[in-house]
Amino acid sequence: MSLTFGMFWLVMNLTVAVDRHVFTGLAMAGGGLVLLLWRRIRLPVRLVGVVSVVVGAAGTVAGLIVRTVSTGGMFGWFEDRGWPFAWLARGGLADSPDEARRLAVAGGWGVDWTRLAADVVVWAYTGLVLICLIGLAVRAQKGRKAPELPE
Repeated sequence: MSLTFGMFWLVMNLTVAVDRHVFTGLAMAGGGLVLLLWRRIRLPVRLVGVVSVVVGAAGTVAGLIVRTVSTGGMFGWFEDRGWPFAWLARGGLADSPDEARRLAVAGGWGVDWTRLAADVVVWAYTGLVLICLIGLAVRAQKGRKAPELPE
């Protein structure tokens, strides 16, 4: 299902060249492919699990660096954080832009739990794909023998 969802996400966002959409689609499709071919990959389950969890948590926290601020209406001020999905937000409406910003800051942050869960899953799939690619590269490197020199 992950492979299908990732490919669907990529196809539906072909006309929108936004990096977060491409990242999300590739992570989901790659993770789905890894899960589909798991028996053939034969990597240590514990290592892959730990790396996926760590990358999922670290990527979600690191995504908070991305900040989006928008204004709108008569007058609104909104700030979102998170990448690829903005899951932390605050906003306010008032009679002036400065008052709207003051109200937003005073109101504090709100968490969108659905987007947070999606963000963690996408980052965990990214960790899954990365550790599998690294593991397969290391295995391929070990499998190559150095050429013997003629005597």
